[in-house]
Amino acid sequence: MISLLLSIIMSVLIANLLPFFTKVKSIIILQVFLGNYFLASIFSFVDKGSPLSAAGSFEIITGSITGILFFATFLIYQHNITKNGVSLSVGVMRFSVVIPILMALMVFGEPILWLNLAGIILVLIAFAFLTDTRSFHSILWLGLLFLGTGIADSILKLYEQYGLESSRPFMIYLFGSAMIFNLLVVLLKKTQFHFSSFCFGMILGIPNRLTTKYFLDALQQIPASIVYPIFAASVVVLGVFSDIMIWKKKFNYKQRIALAIMVAGIALLYFRTGI
Repeated sequence: MISLLLSIIMSVLIANLLPFFTKVKSIIILQVFLGNYFLASIFSFVDKGSPLSAAGSFEIITGSITGILFFATFLIYQHNITKNGVSLSVGVMRFSVVIPILMALMVFGEPILWLNLAGIILVLIAFAFLTDTRSFHSILWLGLLFLGTGIADSILKLYEQYGLESSRPFMIYLFGSAMIFNLLVVLLKKTQFHFSSFCFGMILGIPNRLTTKYFLDALQQIPASIVYPIFAASVVVLGVFSDIMIWKKKFNYKQRIALAIMVAGIALLYFRTGI
């Protein structure tokens, strides 16, 4: 359970670092992510665990595909913000937890209590309330965002089920492939190297790497059908507190109801032996 809590905290930290970076006009966001993936790759390489030579085709393929999806989903998310607005884009990313949850229940047959199922339904209802459909413009880009995020999260579960006990080789290929594709996009755009953006990205790389590491550890300890909704909903709730305390954001009546429903859903998810 500690691993899941640490993963949630690291994810909330990332969510608060990104608005700060985007507010600085001189920062080039693509190079921020390049620095992020660079440092995450270095941390993965020097981490303790199985040697890279222990990786088979499964680790190489799943790690590389996940890394590409991580970066591609970021680009799709950026495009969705322009096409559909922030609220709807974030809402779709939250709804994507349905994909790994269904995989855990249907493919791996993970047990789930009725109280847990009620909690998942409440969390999804809350996400629906938080999503502003008035900003809807492009179903194609929303669909790509939904699938990209959901598939990337599902691959993490597949690796936990069939991969090596150590996540080190997987993490090296994940962040390494994301860094390579990020670099290719930067080179194709022919943008000048911006050292400060790269350094800001390396700051982001620390919690980014730890989020994935702790999340994989959590999947080994707790059923995925519980991990995914707890993670998604908890990040939203803690994000709300940081929005109020740090960014001085105000929430309307509809959003307050949605957050209350989400808190109730999270509470029901904790009704499980061994958590």
